Amino acid sequence: MIDDENADKAWRHGIRPGQLLQVLDNRPGIVVNRRNRRGLYKVIGRDDGGASITIPVEPTGNPEVWRPITAWYSEQWEEALL
Repeated sequence: MIDDENADKAWRHGIRPGQLLQVLDNRPGIVVNRRNRRGLYKVIGRDDGGASITIPVEPTGNPEVWRPITAWYSEQWEEALL
């Protein structure tokens, strides 16, 4: 569920909303986020241009819908998890 808040946060890291959707379409990996972080999990995958992107996510009221909190170009160690 992409909204103005998380789209703005991702944009601050140079990530466009369309890239978030591309990551989901390209079979990303999902890892447990570090303790005491807002997002329970991180989705890590590649956009259509091959860039590795990390997206922390949190649950919504619908168990089938997760909300991205922000996104950034993956650090080397995050990309290695792919």
